[in-house]
Amino acid sequence: MRRVIRSAAIVSMDDGIGTLPQGDILLEDDRIVAVAPSIDVDDAEEIDARHMIAIPGLVNAHNHLWHTILRGVGGDFVGSDYYKYLQGGLAPLYTPEDLHVALRFGALAQIDGGTTTHFEWCHNTRTPDHTDAAIDGLLKAGIRGVFGHGTLKPEPKPGEPHFSEVPHPRAEVERIRSGALASDDLLGLALCILGPDYSTMEVCRQDFALARELDVVSSAHIWGRGNRMVLGGYKTLAAEGLIPPKHNAVHGNYIDDEEIRVLVEHGATITATPPAEIRGHGRPPLVSRVAAAGGRPSIGNDGEMCFVGNMFETMRLSLQVQRLYDNIAQQQANDAASATAGQPGNLKTIGTGGSVFDVTSVKTLDALRWATLNNAAVMGLDHKVGSLTPGKQADIVMLRRRDMNLAPAISPLDTVVAFANCNNVDTVMIAGKIRKQAGRLVDEPDLETLQDEIVERSLRLIDEAGFPELIR
Repeated sequence: MRRVIRSAAIVSMDDGIGTLPQGDILLEDDRIVAVAPSIDVDDAEEIDARHMIAIPGLVNAHNHLWHTILRGVGGDFVGSDYYKYLQGGLAPLYTPEDLHVALRFGALAQIDGGTTTHFEWCHNTRTPDHTDAAIDGLLKAGIRGVFGHGTLKPEPKPGEPHFSEVPHPRAEVERIRSGALASDDLLGLALCILGPDYSTMEVCRQDFALARELDVVSSAHIWGRGNRMVLGGYKTLAAEGLIPPKHNAVHGNYIDDEEIRVLVEHGATITATPPAEIRGHGRPPLVSRVAAAGGRPSIGNDGEMCFVGNMFETMRLSLQVQRLYDNIAQQQANDAASATAGQPGNLKTIGTGGSVFDVTSVKTLDALRWATLNNAAVMGLDHKVGSLTPGKQADIVMLRRRDMNLAPAISPLDTVVAFANCNNVDTVMIAGKIRKQAGRLVDEPDLETLQDEIVERSLRLIDEAGFPELIR
């Protein structure tokens, strides 16, 4: 089937194509065939996009959709609340059906918000039935990406080893790999391992070896604080040659520049989640430091319980937070230079250089790259998605540029990054299949039933856990 998207403003994220004020996109089945100011073709179905901005499908590099069933609590949570309420109280009560509904509904919400590719970091896989239900939820939603099989961090019962001493369950991931996720066509497998912060060196050896053997992405939550299990973190792992190129480190606010360099040199990716990290960490997210080390910064929202999951807000917040930290550092440098020179300030220099406001450390193009190509690289999918490039999959999002919050949308790029939200998303395609059209999800006849069900299940969980204070 051939289709042509006509007369859209195109933000391609392909350096050879750039941004087109007006252009056409030719599709054949599930692939992009051509992107140009004008395409002469008369045997294709036409899609009128005169008032649209076309962008690659957004990509979320780190999220916990299993939190979705608890969305709307935790606005004032601190770290200890997260463990008390979620890990210690609510998570153990999830049934497989709860997990299925959470992931299916959460994935549909991602698609509704223009995200076509998603890394689900699922560490509430209490039983094989839970795992199967979670995977089935993603498959039914039809989102692209990876299912990251994680493990729990329970307090050990008498006679049991601490979770930090337990390797990732080989038999379970081999079962998944030979079953539901045997193909990487739309949804692949990743191992969400404990890593150097949460497991011993021996467990790291086994988990990284398993990821290499299965040839899948591995991902680990890391922070780099003094209580990490493997002192030296990835520097210690690198000395043994343990870091595979398909590895992803998440958070890492406290790791030093040398550890970042080690990860980048080994081909690993590093993902910041600024919506979560700015709430309780004294160091800035890693975006600029990863870039300075020659890496490709990537971003995610982290969790659906406390943080908005859509990538427009995640991208915008990540950009502004990075600018804030960079500008604070620049202002401190400016003030230190003035103090050293012993010169008084001079208001006449305002607007003529030397002000922190003359520095734009990261650009809107950088932010959109984080949320498309760089995030796709985390899952090893940047050869398939992340830009509107001929030969890639037809994962395309179109936004209504005449909406009240966007018009006149003078710069398509700035409009997408600085102004757009989920409500502006008119059309979403995944592998050429239309999943949202005219502002509504399509082929989801039981969506209202699913909406009712997620509310009922959330209230049941909170009641069973005995946490009425969460409803306020």
